[in-house]
Amino acid sequence: IYGMKSISVFLTGTVLSLFLACTSVEDAVVVEDPIVTPKSAESIVEANNNFAFAFIKEINAAEKEPNFMVSPVSLSLALGMAYNGSQEETKKAFEHVLQYDVSRDIVNQFNKNLMDALASSQTGSVLEIANSIWIDELFPVKDSFTLLNQTYYNAEVRNLDFLAPASTDIINQWVSDKTHEKIPTIINETKGYVLFLINALYFNANWKYQFDETYTQKRPFYPAPQQEVFVDMMSMTEDLKWYENELFSSVILPYEGEKFSMVVLLPQPGKTTHDVVGALNGAQWKEWQQQYQEEEVAVTLPKFKMSYENKLNDELINMGLGIAFTARANFSDISSIPILISFVLQKTFIDVKEEGTEAAAVTVIGFETTAIPSEPMPQFFTADRPFVYFIQDNATGSICFAGKVGSPEYEE
Repeated sequence: IYGMKSISVFLTGTVLSLFLACTSVEDAVVVEDPIVTPKSAESIVEANNNFAFAFIKEINAAEKEPNFMVSPVSLSLALGMAYNGSQEETKKAFEHVLQYDVSRDIVNQFNKNLMDALASSQTGSVLEIANSIWIDELFPVKDSFTLLNQTYYNAEVRNLDFLAPASTDIINQWVSDKTHEKIPTIINETKGYVLFLINALYFNANWKYQFDETYTQKRPFYPAPQQEVFVDMMSMTEDLKWYENELFSSVILPYEGEKFSMVVLLPQPGKTTHDVVGALNGAQWKEWQQQYQEEEVAVTLPKFKMSYENKLNDELINMGLGIAFTARANFSDISSIPILISFVLQKTFIDVKEEGTEAAAVTVIGFETTAIPSEPMPQFFTADRPFVYFIQDNATGSICFAGKVGSPEYEE
């Protein structure tokens, strides 16, 4: 569990023992239980965070809107299911993008343990994870593929008539249910597709130190130089983890139970969120995390609520997964009929207020058949200009949500 003196993004010995305690796999599955060693677990955590930061950089470079929020862990879990169906050069492309240097069996067992760890019960916080596979009833999918994802991703498997309009409603209802209605829809139609892989996350946690609503007031926020808007700003003063360097100042806001926390990075005057995002990588993040010290901090943070969606084809192609979107894609472990990824879409929702944070994310991968062609003064942290934030699981270091606030809005 997260310790007040350490927020290392790598696994502690306690958590490593959790990952090594592999549960048994049913005899029907075609692979035996692999052993996740401490070295391989640490390697995958580092790979996951490097993937997360590479993904965030792609989003940040392409996004024109002032606000965005994505879920690296939702995307990596959805891609992990697709990875189980890939072969040859397509499989290598997945490994390159996800930065895996261990066997697929090890990755699967790690992801299973990771989902168990993320979703473990904790007073004051909840993170729910759901995966599903939706198959056109006329499209043949190999049992080995569905069994693999049922075993390691706890994926629900459903066959539907994709030509029937009701199939779209059924899939969207599943998404709505799994996100507690925060994301009511994810697809517009099923016609023309043969397979959907979906991951859904739902997060709800109270702050360990809640903001007093009586201190919330309209205060200025500066989206850009010479621009000023008035938004609801929350305030409190507490002993919190604090760090600053020439690039940013940062505070860590723990959630109740301290299983999760929000890490807020505020660029220094003269710096921008682009500067901060540009400096992100796994090694740098680990180094920063080791520098935080507990200090009294007067925090001022805007309330914000937002929904976001992004078709991620271009970002994933730029990251090296281009072959999966072409007729050269090899998903022969899914079906003997050639298929390719038609689209990867992610929708997210977040509500940050005095009591805590509620967030949700859904990632869908759509497949189609291949077409040939005196007292110490407190530190002051006033987030009155664009900032970036991350919600991480403190035990594993996994980044569950990441975003930028350039123009906070909050509607009841």
